[in-house]
Amino acid sequence: MKDSNKKKFFKKVTKEDMEIYGHPFAVKVVNNQLDPAIKLWKRKLKESGKIEELKARKEYIKPSTKKRKTKEQAKRSLERKRMFDK
Repeated sequence: MKDSNKKKFFKKVTKEDMEIYGHPFAVKVVNNQLDPAIKLWKRKLKESGKIEELKARKEYIKPSTKKRKTKEQAKRSLERKRMFDK
């Protein structure tokens, strides 16, 4: 008697199985396992900095505003450093 309710067990898909060499942001789906492929693709995009770049280009920021924000960040980090050095 054949059990049709048995689950198919696939071996765990590795990162090397899903990579497509020569295409840095492409991922191959292996054994119809979409979740690990999406997870790897998101990680590749995040590590490359593409998402942050897209968010930064969403709207135009004037150079003076950028400069002011960097100065404020520097002041804040210096204050925190002084506070924790005590």
